[in-house]
Amino acid sequence: MRSYGPGNPLVFSHIPKSAGTSLGAALEQVLQPTVSVAGGIDTALFGGYDDLENISPIFRAGIYLTPEDMPADAELVTAHVAPGTTTARYPGADHISVLRVPQVRFLSQWLHSRSLSDFTLRRWGPSGDAFRAGRLPIRDYLQHAKVAPSIDNTITRFLAWPHPALSRMEFIRESDDDALYDVALERLGSFAHVNLVENPRFLADISAWLGADLPQVQLNERTSVLPKYRTDLTAELDPETRALLDHRHRIDARLWKHVAEQVLPDTDPHVVLAKAFDKAVKRYNEVLHAPYDASLLRRAVYAAWDLKAKVAR
Repeated sequence: MRSYGPGNPLVFSHIPKSAGTSLGAALEQVLQPTVSVAGGIDTALFGGYDDLENISPIFRAGIYLTPEDMPADAELVTAHVAPGTTTARYPGADHISVLRVPQVRFLSQWLHSRSLSDFTLRRWGPSGDAFRAGRLPIRDYLQHAKVAPSIDNTITRFLAWPHPALSRMEFIRESDDDALYDVALERLGSFAHVNLVENPRFLADISAWLGADLPQVQLNERTSVLPKYRTDLTAELDPETRALLDHRHRIDARLWKHVAEQVLPDTDPHVVLAKAFDKAVKRYNEVLHAPYDASLLRRAVYAAWDLKAKVAR
């Protein structure tokens, strides 16, 4: 197995909502690092909700504004930190990443946002509105420019940041598509290993590359949504909304298909993408209609917090 030590860690570039929490936990179990960065974000995907002064200190500590904010002696990094930051901080590190069908990644993020109560978001202060935006209908959410980095070619933005064509509160211009695609593809080409969530063997492939068997870990899987934020996902995805969804992920889809051609050479990427999307819509619809699984105590806390906020308003 490769040896990773202080200043020369293994960096898992964890693209949000790409099944990375489970992989990060598996890497932690196997590598057992003395110092790790197992959570946190940098500013690569910051949108218009960036009121850092009013974020709880416990969350603020995990926001890395510069590469130097990250511990120099890390042995494993599995955070939502773009390679533009980690390559500057750890120039000798091996980077790996896992991509997910972009439209499915988006739906997972939208569903996650709808599962978060205002009580849960209280520690984010005004920046919690970035999550509350997910309570909008999908079509409106896809047009909400203040969260552009999270809904508009997020994979490309994560990989290409800090490219000058990227804006926190503007959608990517089509005239910049090719330039951003080339930068993101070059970044992936520099990684030690890249795979896909949709590859049935992705964990085995990463284990083979690492030289150690990674355990199967299932974490951060959404099973229900707050009742007041449930909706019919199939109805939400009418033809106009679906077209906008594909448009917002047009560069990401090119990147995903490129990787699919490498790791799934005997399959048609278009077929794999379509099947993954249909499967996700079915599963997420089931989650949206599943009985709410929060405890009575938690429900009471959420209700009390909502009432307090309503009275304050």
